[in-house]
Amino acid sequence: MTASQYLINSSREYAIYVCSTRAIPAVQDGLKHGQRIALWLLCRRADKLKTFALSGLMGYERLYVHGETSANNTIGLLAAPYKNNVPMIEGLGQFGNRVAPVEGIGAPRYTEVRRAKAAEAIMYRDLDLVPLKDNYDGSNKEPVHFLPLLPMVLLNGISGVAVGWSTEILPRSLKGLIQATQDALNGAKTIRGLEPHFERYNIAVRPLAANQYEFSGKAEIVDTSTARVTELPPGTSLENFRKRLIQMEEAETINRFIDRSTDCIDIEVKFTRGHLRNWDEPKLLDFFKLREKNTERVVVINWNGSSIVTYSDPAQLVRDFVQWRLGWYTTRFEKLSSDTSHERNYWVILRTLFQAGFTKKLGTFPNRALMEEEVTKVTKKAKVEVFDGQMDRVLSLATYRWTKEFEAEVERKIAGFDADLASYAETLADPKKLKAVYAGELDELKKLKV
Repeated sequence: MTASQYLINSSREYAIYVCSTRAIPAVQDGLKHGQRIALWLLCRRADKLKTFALSGLMGYERLYVHGETSANNTIGLLAAPYKNNVPMIEGLGQFGNRVAPVEGIGAPRYTEVRRAKAAEAIMYRDLDLVPLKDNYDGSNKEPVHFLPLLPMVLLNGISGVAVGWSTEILPRSLKGLIQATQDALNGAKTIRGLEPHFERYNIAVRPLAANQYEFSGKAEIVDTSTARVTELPPGTSLENFRKRLIQMEEAETINRFIDRSTDCIDIEVKFTRGHLRNWDEPKLLDFFKLREKNTERVVVINWNGSSIVTYSDPAQLVRDFVQWRLGWYTTRFEKLSSDTSHERNYWVILRTLFQAGFTKKLGTFPNRALMEEEVTKVTKKAKVEVFDGQMDRVLSLATYRWTKEFEAEVERKIAGFDADLASYAETLADPKKLKAVYAGELDELKKLKV
């Protein structure tokens, strides 16, 4: 490698690192680095823990280097119900509300988090297959990406800006994303379910053009001098809307307003008598600037993890995701076959020892070494290989276990493994069967209550 090539590769790696940690999600699991680490440390924990304890653990495990404040913010946003259609972390305590989606997140010393059921069902699949890599100093392992059942990058909405790149991905409903994934799996020409959706907001969505949408809040005319605003578009905070109303008061375009917003948006606005007589709802929305336009830009870290790609059509991303995920079903069944073959081999060793009359010699071995020598002699003669750890398992079997009943159990075990191996081989040989497994898991996902 030349010096110039080295510099180019190093610069590219650093650029991708900056994008993936700060702004651009990975296409495989829809996560940025800090989010992935938080979910990774929670995935095998059934208990709850303080938010600040999880952020501290991210640093303690040497998997996150950007400080506790950044980690706390990452965890809080993953658990915030008004920032996610389906939160991947279950928050216990105050994690925001409609009035204050982010500002209302409690201090990390007062809130607790735990593994979410949605994450178990969608994100934490095939954990034994998740590819790992060294952390920054080689002292620990971290996931390259998870293996979710759905293209998670389209579920909760993501925005971010890094040097040279920015992304603005709109959220979709869980039900719609399942439908889109099923359509792609079935090879449908039209992918349904990809309309933007804000789960806990009463927002009207109107498509304008390719990847362009208009989001509208809600307002109603109570009488000829009173209007009520009951929803704001997603890009408008309550605080900014209040400032807008104060400016209207000062300009005398409204008389006054009363903000009764607590768990939901509820603002009463007073006008001069009869002012709203000829108004309708569309005019009211325009007056309060409760319509906003948004252009979606699906910019993600590519499948190879070393470049950035832009999808002009979210449906194509779903199709690509399904093909990528199907490849991991092949990997799953290959591993199942390998693990089953390994376990079957142990039981074949036991059968071989039974057939060779090994049980008659039990109790005659003065030490473990001579017993191991006899087992090695029998297995070599029968041309049965002994894999790592299997000799210890055989030698550790209590003498009372070597009975006729146990011999029958050995035969049943081997028959069961043979049936499993035949099933795995049949599935691996037929792409339709692999698709059927994926389709079945997507159907199960429809039962998920979030």
